[in-house]
Amino acid sequence: MNRIVDRTGNVIKNQREYQYSRKRVCIMGAVLLVCLITFSILFLSKTGTAEGSNNRIKLVTSVEIKKGDTLWSIASKYVSYEYNDMNEYINEIIDCNNLPDDTIHTGNYIVVSYYADDLRWYAIRDFVNDNLL
Repeated sequence: MNRIVDRTGNVIKNQREYQYSRKRVCIMGAVLLVCLITFSILFLSKTGTAEGSNNRIKLVTSVEIKKGDTLWSIASKYVSYEYNDMNEYINEIIDCNNLPDDTIHTGNYIVVSYYADDLRWYAIRDFVNDNLL
């Protein structure tokens, strides 16, 4: 019987076991490579979005005020890095809606601005929210 020694010095009983061992190492390497590529793509795509955001579009939407809503809770859903802080964004909402202060009432609607990278995605989202949900 032929004995084969692997790289770590272990004696492998036969050729079939040796081939199985090599296949296992190749499969583990392939899985590791796929994981590494997937992680790299996800990481690089987020970095690319942050760098390529100069062409963002400012849009507006109408939001119905529900029980328990505050300007802060509504603003937290739409605020983005274009604003220095949440207070600046809330003041813009107050100005755009001609509100005397930060008091809002259930059942009313307010106009809220937000920024978008790709106008088509937000058009689809709004259509789904308005017509299907």
